[in-house]
Amino acid sequence: MRKIILICLGLMLASTVFAMGTVPNGEPIVPTPTISWKNSVGMAGSADGQFFSPKDVFVSVIGDISTGLGNLFVADSGNNRVQRLDQDGSFVYQFGGFGTSNGRFSNPTNLVVDFNYYIFVVDKDNSRVQKFDNRGNFIKAWGSFGKENGQFQAPHGIAIDSWSTIYVADTDNDRIQKFTSEGGFLSSFGGFGYGMGFFDSPRDIALDKNGYIYVADTGNNRVQKLDEDGRPIFAIGSSGKGPGQFYNPSGIAVDDKYLYVADTGNARIQVFDKNGAFLASYGRSGGMDGEFNNPQGICTGKTGSLFVADTGNQRIVELKVTPQEEK
Repeated sequence: MRKIILICLGLMLASTVFAMGTVPNGEPIVPTPTISWKNSVGMAGSADGQFFSPKDVFVSVIGDISTGLGNLFVADSGNNRVQRLDQDGSFVYQFGGFGTSNGRFSNPTNLVVDFNYYIFVVDKDNSRVQKFDNRGNFIKAWGSFGKENGQFQAPHGIAIDSWSTIYVADTDNDRIQKFTSEGGFLSSFGGFGYGMGFFDSPRDIALDKNGYIYVADTGNNRVQKLDEDGRPIFAIGSSGKGPGQFYNPSGIAVDDKYLYVADTGNARIQVFDKNGAFLASYGRSGGMDGEFNNPQGICTGKTGSLFVADTGNQRIVELKVTPQEEK
């Protein structure tokens, strides 16, 4: 009887550990990638194509963006504007400017483009999200400062799913809020804490094609994976400089194979499979090729490109990600 009780307790403990988000042991489910430097655009300034503390970059991969919309959209945070750049980094147009009125910004931190080419921008210090058409013409805004549903405190990250549901990382409220593309509140999940499903200053969010949610849980120095209803699946990371550890991770992106994390305080990009297994790391502190200074926003593009808002170096970096089997 004692042996049966011990076995049952062991099974209960194992089930509890998995439910709390421990990553199952096992080999990576995808090939280890090779990451290489490809290009960078931008420099410090306020002229066209220059940046001041750019915090995010987004590449629309819907349709022929080279002719239909353009490639890069940059949250040029310190200049309080959004810039659109072509594939070669040349300036196309900008919109915004400092202010509180519609179409103006105060520290825009993150942006996303939907399937209809609408542009959604997190206007952090104005505690709102703004929606624009593909020429930067204002359409609508939602949000105000506070803790109620639909309100924000220092929102930072944004993502959109295939049903045009908008997810916002409501950073200082330690939660993720969900909205329709017209700004209607749907639900929220999270809250301050250290356990699975809770957050400490989450700064970014990404969604994969299967509906899984990945959150840069910045203050807890980890990344959490959740299901489409916000129920936790696992977490990876802890505070530190080793492989799979983080220091203020602030950006996150996902594609068919990999999960990418801008490990901001460690000045590097880390790559995992979508089961949380560490695969590769790229970068170090500095301002030369292959180096970063406070990297924040991160986005995948077509044909294995990875774009990074290298915030402290006032530039956008393009990296090439190649699975080893394709070399």
